Formats: sequence, C-alpha cells, structure tokens
Amino acid sequence: MNEVMPIILIFAFIIGTSIGSFVTMASHRLPKEEDIVFKPSYCPNCQNKLKFWDLFPIFSWVFQSGKCRYCRKSISFRYPLIEITLGLIFVAIVYFYGVTVESLFFALLASELAILIVTDLECYIIPDGVQVALFVTAIAYRVYLLSDATSVIASSVAGLALGLALHYGSFYILKKDALGFGDVKFFCVAGAWLTIADFPAFLFFSGIIGIITGILWRIIGKGKVFPFAPALAVSLFVNVLIPNMIQRIL
Repeated sequence: MNEVMPIILIFAFIIGTSIGSFVTMASHRLPKEEDIVFKPSYCPNCQNKLKFWDLFPIFSWVFQSGKCRYCRKSISFRYPLIEITLGLIFVAIVYFYGVTVESLFFALLASELAILIVTDLECYIIPDGVQVALFVTAIAYRVYLLSDATSVIASSVAGLALGLALHYGSFYILKKDALGFGDVKFFCVAGAWLTIADFPAFLFFSGIIGIITGILWRIIGKGKVFPFAPALAVSLFVNVLIPNMIQRIL
C-alpha cells in the first residue's frame, strides 16, 4: 500500500468516471458494430447529437433526472453505475499501488475488461476488438516486467489449449456448448497476462464467480444460460493485481 494524497485519489476517481463514460458508449456500440472513435455521442432514442454538457460523468445523468435533454426518454441507470464503478476501481488501484506504471497498466486492464463484461452481460458478445486490445496491453505489460518471451508464449498457448479442452470437453460430456469460442479466445488472452503457475487460482476463482453468476442469473429470471466471460474477467483482474494467489493463500 502506498501513501497517496486525497487530491490524487479524487483525480483518480474523476479519470475513472471519464473512462467509465467511454466504456458505457463502447459497450453499447461494439455489439452493433458502430464506430467508437469518430462518431459523435448521440441519444439512442431520438438520435440527437449530445453536447459536451450532456456528457459529464454521473452529473449529467443526475442533473437531467436520468432523462435525455431532447426527447425526455429515460436514460438507463447503467450509465452512472458503470462510471461510478470504474471510478472506484481507479481509486482502489491508485490507493494500493500508487501513481506508478503498474497502476496505469491495471487501469487499462480494468477499462478493457469493463467493456467486455458489459457487452457479454447485455448481449452475450465478447468483441474481438476488446480481446485484441487486452492481448496487446498484456504484451506491453509483460515487456515492462521484462518477462521471458518464451514463458509468455507458453502461457498464452497453454491458455488457448485449456480453453479448447474445456470447450470440447464440455460439449462431449454435456452435449452442448458450455463454453463459447469467445471464452476460448479469452483463455488465450488471460495466458498472456498470467504465468502458468497462476492458472489454478484463475480457474478456481472463475468457477466460484461463475457459479454465483449462474445462481443470480436464474434468480432475476434470465434463464439457465448465463454469460461466463464476466467471471473470467473478474478472476483475471484479481490474479493480475495479486499474483501467486495460491501460494499466498497457502
């Protein structure tokens, strides 16, 4: 844990909510294959282009009473919820890891995983673009850590092999696709972030979180089929921030 001035934490929260605003937009557009860079922000209902004062994280939603300024259509609570969540995650990262290069990588990881989680929860989709971004960020992080290239390749291949084994194994045993190919790709991406020694903890926490997600999915009436990528994403994030989890527990 690092000693961080409150003003730095406030700044981290502001940055986090701003990135969270981008996450809300990207997670809405990517499943529709819309541009997330050059296309101006707009109201999904009336299509009016939004002004900069419509886009302040959290505050715009509150001051507009959760409604579009133009058509008065209700704006989903997903927007401030995602912004607040990412803001708090950024605060936690800076609080525990300080203003460091590691914190920058962890913040990027959190942002990319947030898009992946939201799109899978809402649309059962894991955008390939997000997977590529996660993989590139992972390589940059491992280069920063001066990780051996052979070990990075080995862990990525091991992750892919594990994902394929779980996909075809579950299909053989359960006679259905219990693990989609999007999840299989994510195992490869996770391997780029983790070492092979981290995989037991990654699988363990993924399973626990997946079980909880499945139970909650049924409770809220979403059915038996639930998105598994959020469990994988949360487990990856925890294991990247706290490596060698098994050894720490034991």
